[in-house]
Amino acid sequence: METANPAMTSFVRDLRWALQHLYDPGELPESPLVALLGLDPHEAGSALREILLGAIEALKPASSVPPENKAWRIYGALYHRYVDQFAQSEVARTLGLSVRQLRRQEHLAMRVLADQLWMRYDLKSGASARGVDLRATRDDPGIQPTPGPSREQELRWLGSSLPSEPVTAAELVESVLRTIAPLVNALAVKIQCSLPESLPHLTVQQAPARQAIVNTLTAAVRAAPGRGVSITAEAGSRQVSLLIQTQGKHPGRLPEGCAESLQMAGELARLTGGSLEVVWGKEGEPPFTARLRLPAVEQATVLIIDDNADALQLFQRYLADTPYACIGCSDPRQTLALAQELKPRVIVLDVMLPGVDGWELLGRLRADPDTGHIPVIVCTILPEEQLALALGAADFVRKPVSRPAFLAAVERQLGRRAQRSSV
Repeated sequence: METANPAMTSFVRDLRWALQHLYDPGELPESPLVALLGLDPHEAGSALREILLGAIEALKPASSVPPENKAWRIYGALYHRYVDQFAQSEVARTLGLSVRQLRRQEHLAMRVLADQLWMRYDLKSGASARGVDLRATRDDPGIQPTPGPSREQELRWLGSSLPSEPVTAAELVESVLRTIAPLVNALAVKIQCSLPESLPHLTVQQAPARQAIVNTLTAAVRAAPGRGVSITAEAGSRQVSLLIQTQGKHPGRLPEGCAESLQMAGELARLTGGSLEVVWGKEGEPPFTARLRLPAVEQATVLIIDDNADALQLFQRYLADTPYACIGCSDPRQTLALAQELKPRVIVLDVMLPGVDGWELLGRLRADPDTGHIPVIVCTILPEEQLALALGAADFVRKPVSRPAFLAAVERQLGRRAQRSSV
């Protein structure tokens, strides 16, 4: 792992070794983490195992977090690799990744887990050599407290622990304007905000994205006291750009803290997949113009073929507030024409359909040159996974299916298509 802290480098190495020997009662008690964490040597193996399992479980995202979010992959990489003790190839297959992609994911996951433990136990350089019981350092006046996590560590942890969620630019900007209203009023700044209704939804980690807007706007307000700040927006390729412009003439020297606020706004924007560009005005021009780019939802059409109206409504609810646009079809005779017209990214197909046998329909979809490349997920009550895969289905889910399992199947196919297109 790349880190400027030699103690952290050693800690990560010891952490990886301990996870590799998580269920080995002869080896785990020999881990340097036993002394580092101040564990009782007589119960070292079980105590360390409990700490590591708990730390991995603490990374498990909430059930409301979409399965395509990277937080699930971080958790899954650690859980399947070390708790389940799967081989890398098995974990890669489970997560829908190549082994090479999994190795990168494991690298990130190990870094996140190490940061979590490092901060939770207030670890510091040299503690392992002295066998300090770090759990008692907060109450021992003779031991100097360890400095808190660096800004880089906090940002890295924030970026890996928060889910990306769909939200409109208007919702984010309006909530920020309510927050900074006292500062705007105190400096007598007039805010002009004009956001088109046609903007696509954003898909961002809302806390960093919102704070990036807060930092940018507060810098603009402080740079234009008694004048004005305008906010406009435009849609680009898979992104929305917020244009924040100060009015009036450059004062020659900006108020203290403006540049630092904008620098932090840029870091927060990058954390959630965006960017910040600032153009500084010359003396006599407006102080600055900031363009904050945030990622927008890329709608991927999912065509669902099921004659059961309740099932279609259920799948539509499953896909609500996700990057997927759900199109339902209850008449299997329209499937081929609809797939040719819509060109969906994924097709979800029931088997027990009226008029047309689902297996036959699967064969037609595979044979047609316009639809043969579209992955088909067979979703049925029948226990026929092997038959589905043999007939050309890309995936199989058994009814009744939960939302996480359904979304995971869709995400697996979208991920595989992206890998094929990049080859």
